[in-house]
Amino acid sequence: MQESEHRYSGMEWTFYIVILPMLFTALLVGIILQFLGWDITGKIGHAARAIPGVSKILPAEPQETAANGETQADPAKQLQDAQDQIKSLEDTKKQLESDMVKKDSEITNLKKQIDDLKKKPDAKKDGSTTGTASTTDPFVQQAQVYAQMSPTKAAAVMSQLSVTEVKHIFSKMTNEQQAAILEKMDPAIASKILSS
Repeated sequence: MQESEHRYSGMEWTFYIVILPMLFTALLVGIILQFLGWDITGKIGHAARAIPGVSKILPAEPQETAANGETQADPAKQLQDAQDQIKSLEDTKKQLESDMVKKDSEITNLKKQIDDLKKKPDAKKDGSTTGTASTTDPFVQQAQVYAQMSPTKAAAVMSQLSVTEVKHIFSKMTNEQQAAILEKMDPAIASKILSS
């Protein structure tokens, strides 16, 4: 028996050597890209729907994608999201307005304090124009205040002051006023004042 050799025609050779390996390579690359996160099937389906005869066979696209790649939600969900965003912005606005009212009241209080502090130096300047030395020295003013208080209360307040301050205040008082206040003070504090 004689074996006959089968010779491939040009068409068969092209199919087995060129087209079949290209199809296998394209299929393998498509599967790999699909696993890597590329939407190959969606792009192939979109391209196939552009062909007039094939578009009737394939089902319609499920949802159109937005420009940024996200699927568009139904209008009711978009409306709800917009309303939620508006509500959160209104809440933020109310919070900021309440903060602004608080800050305005703080500013008003600080302005009042500044005005009061500005008036106090003006009053001292007016008192110093009278020419009395007792109003310019703060220890003289404090000595007058403590002298007008009862000795018990003056002793309680003065025991909270430093020894040097008490000595300056005592230097502006008479001996009788000093004795009355020292008599009502704690003996340890009074001895510190007299010894230094």
